[in-house]
Amino acid sequence: MKLRTTLTIELSKMLAQRGTYVGCVVLGVLTGLLVWGIWRLGPPVELQRAVGERFVIGGKVVTGPLIPLLLLEFPVTLHLLIPLLVATIAGGLVAGEKRAGTLRTLMTRPVPRASLLAGKLLAGWLYAVGLVAFLGLFSGLVGYLVFGRGDLVVMSFHGSTFGILAEPQALIRLALGYALAAVAMMAIASPGLLLSTICDNPLTATGLTIAILFVCQALGLIPYFKWLEPYLLTEYISVYHEAFASTIDWAQVASSTKYLAAYIVVPAIAALLIFQRRDVLC
Repeated sequence: MKLRTTLTIELSKMLAQRGTYVGCVVLGVLTGLLVWGIWRLGPPVELQRAVGERFVIGGKVVTGPLIPLLLLEFPVTLHLLIPLLVATIAGGLVAGEKRAGTLRTLMTRPVPRASLLAGKLLAGWLYAVGLVAFLGLFSGLVGYLVFGRGDLVVMSFHGSTFGILAEPQALIRLALGYALAAVAMMAIASPGLLLSTICDNPLTATGLTIAILFVCQALGLIPYFKWLEPYLLTEYISVYHEAFASTIDWAQVASSTKYLAAYIVVPAIAALLIFQRRDVLC
């Protein structure tokens, strides 16, 4: 069976599950709440303070491009919410079929295990990329419908940087930021699939994936483990910040992307080796 066929089957099964759409609903609700809050109460206080203290702007502070930026910079979005959604789907790709008893049936067909797992892996990656793309496109659409066109005010919420990007450049920077965020979420899908091949329960695989992320974040905060920072996945999830610097540090982007690629590829290879050799008894 060709990889394209296995991928099509995996995507069909994924799209047939109602849980697949929970992520889009949650992100849509989050976008709606943010837009409503800004429309009703005004822009974030930090943005108002920074603009009021430093500049007099003859135009709108809140524009369509600002909404995707705020959601991208919102800590919960890419450090908790989307990773949890990606881990849930990735953790069930293999373990879910084990628990349902359908994986053994699949293995009785003349399908190479490598092709079967590759199809599941690609489906998990596509789901991760799709969630990030949905957030960017949906928030951008809602932002433009409610607030209209305009330039993008870029600032850190610590007030250390401030700048204005013309609309065409702002859209390019947003596309780059969301692309880097998508790569980071793919780096979460691969460990999730690896744990899914090891565990028999999808909840266990999901829980372990999230636990690994929390442990990485904790290790990055403990002074005794500072030497581990260059190897922690959570240190590179925020690479999308580089897209909104006054001058993009491409060397830093390349370095972070290299580490994310390692987190994407190495667990995928390990999952394949384990899946090739493990007996399926359920």
